[in-house]
Amino acid sequence: MTILSAADRRAVVRLVLWVFGLYALTMAGRVVSGDGETMFQTTRAVVERGQLSIDQRPEAAVGRGGRYFSKYGLGQSVVQAPFVVAGRVIAFLAPIQAPPDLPARFLVGLTNVLVTSIGSGILWMTVRSSGIGSRGSTGIALATATTTLLWPYSRADFAEPLQATALLAALLAGLILYEIVSTNQSAVDLASRSIVKWGCSIGFAIGVAFMTKAASLILAPAVAIPVFVTAWHLTLAGQSRITRRGLTRASALLFSVGLPVAGAGLAQALLNWYRFGNLFEFGYGDEPSTGFTTPIYDGIGYLLWSSGKGLVWFALPAAIGCLLHLWLVRRRPIIALASLSVFGIELWYFSRWWAWHGDWSWGPRYLYVTIPFLMLGWIAPLLAWPKWHWSVKTVTGLVAVTVGGVGLYVNVLGVAIDYGAYYSVVGNQLGRGVDVRDARTVPPFSPLRGHQWLLQASLYEVFGPSHKPADNPYRYRFPWAMAFPELVPEAPERAYGFDLWWSARRGTSRFLDYWSSLTAIWLGAILLKHLQSLFRGGDHGPAGLAPPTKQRS
Repeated sequence: MTILSAADRRAVVRLVLWVFGLYALTMAGRVVSGDGETMFQTTRAVVERGQLSIDQRPEAAVGRGGRYFSKYGLGQSVVQAPFVVAGRVIAFLAPIQAPPDLPARFLVGLTNVLVTSIGSGILWMTVRSSGIGSRGSTGIALATATTTLLWPYSRADFAEPLQATALLAALLAGLILYEIVSTNQSAVDLASRSIVKWGCSIGFAIGVAFMTKAASLILAPAVAIPVFVTAWHLTLAGQSRITRRGLTRASALLFSVGLPVAGAGLAQALLNWYRFGNLFEFGYGDEPSTGFTTPIYDGIGYLLWSSGKGLVWFALPAAIGCLLHLWLVRRRPIIALASLSVFGIELWYFSRWWAWHGDWSWGPRYLYVTIPFLMLGWIAPLLAWPKWHWSVKTVTGLVAVTVGGVGLYVNVLGVAIDYGAYYSVVGNQLGRGVDVRDARTVPPFSPLRGHQWLLQASLYEVFGPSHKPADNPYRYRFPWAMAFPELVPEAPERAYGFDLWWSARRGTSRFLDYWSSLTAIWLGAILLKHLQSLFRGGDHGPAGLAPPTKQRS
């Protein structure tokens, strides 16, 4: 059985490479968050010393022997280990004067670039499995990669991109297995090896998500919905009654899914014991039992439409995709049910969490994992597209372009300007410290308005007639100037500048300035040249990923 045609394989590879190139061009090239620093230090400890303990940090917890350990899963640290190793090799061979860990810190920035690019390819295949043609699949995947939170978070070093990619892979594997079984009228004759293979793939993906972020376990039943439906088909085995052989095959499927998940659970338990002396201690203390203090309706409102964290503002295409699921449920009920379940469970869980905001971060960090699932809602209009009148197509196309344009602009703001720089102005320079609560719910302090302000100031600093901070006309045009004129930041120019690896450190080294600029220009030219080719080739007609297998007589 061929899962992807040759043309489709070329299409998805082109997409992944193009998205990787875009993300690599716009990455930060450094460790950007406290969470990321903790996971980076854990990776270094494993690579350099063969240990898990790190130096004392706010994001670390005291464990056995008074040593400090990361509270986070090992998934992200393991995935970024090859980049740390490569950085050490470059530091040994590099002819430039730099801190010894600078190459490793730069290359670790590629971790989520790679992970999110692969996730875009998995999303493409998921859309394709629903019956959408190659161009439509590319359109949804490319829109997800450029108009939602995926782009800004490819620059960060949080664990959510790996978590989302693993869960989406589990859903895709489940959909493929369901299609194989449902299109085979003699499902009972399917080789047990095939069932076990796909089941183990699903379980392994869920296990990776769990080892990356333990809260992923609550989403496992949602992404496993195709597995449960497939198991039911296997019990019937193409007949109207449950058969013993069908039950055996269904049990084998469920066991093959559960075994890797159980293995991941055991590995996490042993990791907890090694770090904190308790199989069930993750390093958060009593937070899991006492941290759900936000009123649920308040939390839902914060995560969906608050001015500083609302999904509607930071990922409008995904919010529209959520509504489109009400249409999709009639056409592709399994995909719609799984996606809505992921969204509903995640929203319910984190709307009650005391740190629902996930600060410091861009937009609703804890809803990131739901973004690719919500974008599957755009499958519905694409399925109906061939039957529509040209006028309906025109209006729908204009709406889609407008929504995508808004999403693109919003997330360009999140890519070009460092969110930490803006939070430093709102928090540290206004005497609020690290608590940036005003930026979450008070519209004048919204990061959307703040990043637009810093973007204008940064553009003037680079292209304006004067490079003196005092001459910058945007210096005191901060977005809360009218509502709170007494809150004047002491030195907003510290936040000026574009947070792109090839421009953020200009002037530190002529050697690096030359080669980084040359690389950025070359990469940008390639991206522009090959943008149109993303929609070339492939099977543009409706087709699934897994065509029915031929039965031998």
